[in-house]
Amino acid sequence: MPLLEVRDLRTSFFLEGGEARAVDGVSFALDAGRVLGLVGESGCGKSVTALSLMRLVPPPGRIVGGEVRLDGRDLLGSPSATCAPCAAPAWP
Repeated sequence: MPLLEVRDLRTSFFLEGGEARAVDGVSFALDAGRVLGLVGESGCGKSVTALSLMRLVPPPGRIVGGEVRLDGRDLLGSPSATCAPCAAPAWP
């Protein structure tokens, strides 16, 4: 099982002119001890992807779909209070 698994992550910003899709269907898996780098052009969604993984998307942004699992725990479906232990897992 991967340490971090992201499936079909979608984050949008809702503005007067409509919806701006900042992250649209991002998926990846990361095993323990491995490193992943996100690369791309300016404005392609790298930072919003990272903010989405940490549930720190600022308004008017909102995670609208997908799944993020850390060590098997669903980070997006968990209330913030129960997610706090997920923020700093103790890895060997």
